[in-house]
Amino acid sequence: MSWASELPVELQRRPTGLVGLTGLDVTYNAIHKLIWDSFYNNRRSDRVPLQFKVFAGDHEYPKCRTNKRQSYEWYIPKGILKSGWMNKHLTMVPAVVVVFFDLDWDEPLWKEKQMECATRVEIVRNSLQGRGTKVAVVLIQKNAPLPPGEDMVAAERAASLCSACDLSAKQLYVLPHTDHLIGYTIRLENAFYELAQSYYHAEARKVKSHRDFLNKTTHQLLFVRHQFKIAFFNELKQDSHTALKHYKQAYGHLLDLRMHDTNLLEIKTIAGFISYKICRLSFQHTAPLDAIAQFRKHIDFFKSRVGCPELAFEHSAWMSKQFQVFGDLFDEAIKLGLTAIQTQHPGFYYQQAANHSISRKQLCRGLCKPLTQVFQPDPLESLNHLDFYGQRPWRQGHQSIEPPDVQREKEGVMALQSLEVTVDHSWLIIPLLSSAVAQFKKYKSPRMKRFLMVQMGEEYYHAKDYNKALMLLNKVTWDYRGERWWPLLTSILDISLKCAYLTAKVQEYVSACLELAGPYVKLSNEEKTRIQMNLTRIMSNDQPEPEPGLEPSCVENARLLWQTSLESPCVFTMDVQNFVPFVEYKAMFSSETCGADQEVELQVYIRVNCQFPIRFSKLSVQLNNAIYNDYCRVTDGHGISAASDGDFTDKDLYLVPGKTKLYTFTFLPVKDDINSQIEVSSMVLELGSETGRCALLRWMGGGGDALLTPFISPQVIGKPQIKHGEIQWNSVGVRPKTKVLPRTAKVDLDLCHQPPCLLNEFYFLSLTVNNKEDVDISNVRLSFGVKEDSSTNMADQLIQVCLDTPNLGDKTVNRISDIDVGTIPKGGQCTKKLYIKNLHTGTRIVFFKVEYEVSIPSRQGTMTCSCQKEEELSLNTVNPFEVSVKLLSMKFEALDMVQIHEPFLLSPELNCTSPWTIQMSASRLRLATNVCHVDKDVTSQLQGVSLNKSECASECFCLRTINPSPTAVSLGTYAVSWRRKTDEDIPYVDTIFPLPSVDTEFIPLSVDLRLPAFGGVKSLLPLSYIFQNRTPYPQELEVAMDTNDCFMFSGNKQFHFRVLPGVPYELKYNLFPLVAGHVNLPKLNFTLIGYPDPIDPVLQKMLPTHIFIKPCGKVLSQGT
Repeated sequence: MSWASELPVELQRRPTGLVGLTGLDVTYNAIHKLIWDSFYNNRRSDRVPLQFKVFAGDHEYPKCRTNKRQSYEWYIPKGILKSGWMNKHLTMVPAVVVVFFDLDWDEPLWKEKQMECATRVEIVRNSLQGRGTKVAVVLIQKNAPLPPGEDMVAAERAASLCSACDLSAKQLYVLPHTDHLIGYTIRLENAFYELAQSYYHAEARKVKSHRDFLNKTTHQLLFVRHQFKIAFFNELKQDSHTALKHYKQAYGHLLDLRMHDTNLLEIKTIAGFISYKICRLSFQHTAPLDAIAQFRKHIDFFKSRVGCPELAFEHSAWMSKQFQVFGDLFDEAIKLGLTAIQTQHPGFYYQQAANHSISRKQLCRGLCKPLTQVFQPDPLESLNHLDFYGQRPWRQGHQSIEPPDVQREKEGVMALQSLEVTVDHSWLIIPLLSSAVAQFKKYKSPRMKRFLMVQMGEEYYHAKDYNKALMLLNKVTWDYRGERWWPLLTSILDISLKCAYLTAKVQEYVSACLELAGPYVKLSNEEKTRIQMNLTRIMSNDQPEPEPGLEPSCVENARLLWQTSLESPCVFTMDVQNFVPFVEYKAMFSSETCGADQEVELQVYIRVNCQFPIRFSKLSVQLNNAIYNDYCRVTDGHGISAASDGDFTDKDLYLVPGKTKLYTFTFLPVKDDINSQIEVSSMVLELGSETGRCALLRWMGGGGDALLTPFISPQVIGKPQIKHGEIQWNSVGVRPKTKVLPRTAKVDLDLCHQPPCLLNEFYFLSLTVNNKEDVDISNVRLSFGVKEDSSTNMADQLIQVCLDTPNLGDKTVNRISDIDVGTIPKGGQCTKKLYIKNLHTGTRIVFFKVEYEVSIPSRQGTMTCSCQKEEELSLNTVNPFEVSVKLLSMKFEALDMVQIHEPFLLSPELNCTSPWTIQMSASRLRLATNVCHVDKDVTSQLQGVSLNKSECASECFCLRTINPSPTAVSLGTYAVSWRRKTDEDIPYVDTIFPLPSVDTEFIPLSVDLRLPAFGGVKSLLPLSYIFQNRTPYPQELEVAMDTNDCFMFSGNKQFHFRVLPGVPYELKYNLFPLVAGHVNLPKLNFTLIGYPDPIDPVLQKMLPTHIFIKPCGKVLSQGT
């Protein structure tokens, strides 16, 4: 019985001390209403755990027993715990009563007000006579009080008021009605909390003091009661650890009680209360293992103590409630931060609670029946007003082993059984199962979740909520089907079929019939035949026969629903991947590939595994290109119940169980599908008529065996085997795709060129297309270019192509597509000139593709086919020549550094690396801004030069730097115009080479020596040294001429002079050569005054060191 297992509300509440507020007129006094709101509203967790209640000033509190028991010697307890005791101390008996009174310290009528306040306090004390409830007074004042010690009048009057009301100073408080009311309220709460704790501590000690008067012979129930009360008072005191200790002691005393059928229900009820408290406090103290251990101990002790056999369902109800309540406590602890694991979580307890409720329902069906007579008086009259928890209403307070009235006991048992019959147990079981499902889903236990969902579906079925039952069962059938649990699936489908029938859901009913009539479910052949007959009826727009085992009233309602559904057509689609029907389908293209000029052949195999033949109305195959769908249809013009006309035909959809039927479809591929796949996207088999009821069975892809779809992808096997004139189903493979290959092109591509390709040149290729077809080819299109390589950097793929003439724009074009060639007659040819300019060295793949159309004959007439042929060329690109650059002084000596404003020589040298002859057109320097030519007219020295492989050519340029500061200077670039020497008119191309950077230095003085190209022995040789000052300041210079045995000279041997800025200074010497040959010139040494570095080595590099001296010629005589 639910009344015997339910936990009272006051037990499940968190006990908090009760504080009564009197003297507040919350209805008519706005200030009092604000004060009450400040206490009652916004009870946050940081405020003290108290509950406040407004009482009238003359409220009558529960009376305390006046005759205090001094001894328990002759006292026999009538029960363990009174049903109203907890509620009395939670809501009726306050720990503190606070008297609110409007009184200021400067009240003119102080005496009268003081007397009125004392009277109110006395009235409250009289109402609480005999109880230890604390009384306090709060004075409501308009102004905030002064600091202590400053208001002497307030101190005197407070003492006077305490004396008049018989209060201590700690029981008188002041509440100013100011803007800071909530702050004063919280301070008052803390004071009330201390008073309440003192009260509950005294109450617990009072109960504990009775222990010495008890004996274990007749007062066993009192041991349990007193420990429970002490624990409860400690909970009200918010001392949960002490409360837990006393609850455990109470539970220990309870287990020591003598148990028999008359008191077992009361003991189990109180045991459930105490165990609940222990488990709740253990979870609260973050000791979940203690809570679990206590609950297991509790269940292990009481699970076999059923009690009265005729009321065994009460024990199942009690067990179910114990598991449910513990599951709730466990779940609440998890929400507060406790971590559960997959093997220990609330779902197991909810599941056990549901199992005990199911057992309760079964016991009810076996034990209970409605009353046939009315008992007077009613044994259950005081069922909801028991004096003690867990006692029988017809014998309250009775503690003997045998019932006092056997006949009355029988009547009470029969009344309880009759009351149990009225309970709808399914609505008790379903919430428990739902909670368990949520927990198992949370902790990732899918099989347990599915099992419980099946139980929920069954309970919804028993509760006659067939829609929800059908919805739940449909969610789990997929998993049981996939794991091949055929007995379980059969049971689930049977319930689903009944629910679908009772709710007249056509689609769900047809789906269940298609599966239950198949070979895999565990039903008898007779039952499968009956189900298939119902399927035929419903698809013939008729009502099905009712399922066996249904209640007549439910069947009658179902007939009305079916009759309503017949009034309108019903067409629905069912995806076969979601269930296992008795129909199987396989699609197979005759080959993996087919030509564009060949017919595509699609074979569709269908087999049924039902009890008797069945006729479908239409077969439709949908391909990825809808153009072919019209060629892949079969329509059966007969009705579903029509018999076979004889032999099978392609237009016949009459299927015999166990026999495989083949339907063949052929069609020509369209142009758009060349080089792509034709794929079976779905197949639809229609059962019934679109004007009545029509089920569209849809398979995705190529189908397969019923048990393999869609769990395992079917494999293609060899050609289907035929045995005894029948196709063997297991030998049929699945091939849902075929690729349409283009027709083989009958053209030749002849390519003429001279590899390798030279970098940056217009490489010439000649492409000839030869028509080898038997007819003319039309719409010929040519495409060529570079084949993109994803493994190569895009910057390395720079290449340009052009057609007919070597002319390129600014954009990089690496392919040209769809060059219209027109029509090439039979045996004819067409030649095109192609040019490729490669901007990087390396190997590139160049493709040449020809596309054309040709008309060929077919069974359906002449068809136009598109053909294409593509060839690739691996083209290697090399450098045509290598360039090296030399920097020389004016004496043709190598330079590492050049002087600013001083001339130097640049000599580029070209080494031909091309296997083909290179013809030069011109060369030129593109100098940087800080470099210029020394000569005014500069002409290319390579113009018209041709180089063969390994030959070299060089030229020389005289330059000087003009940069203002000594830095590294980039000289610019060197450009060469060239082409391959060939008969074709190919334009010259420019190849640009970067020139090196050169370091520059600044010298303050430069010198130039002017002298004849040669001299003669004993002939005058004039020399002239020209000095240039490169600075804005005058420079002091000393020179000294070394002696030389090869010359005599006239001039200053040592000379000191000044060189002005911008004015050249000339120093002259006359030399007289004494010897002939390549002779060393006399060395002139330089010293720059005031310059920190020696300048002589720098200036010596600017001067020639030798000169050629001719010997004296012999004078020939006239006769010679």
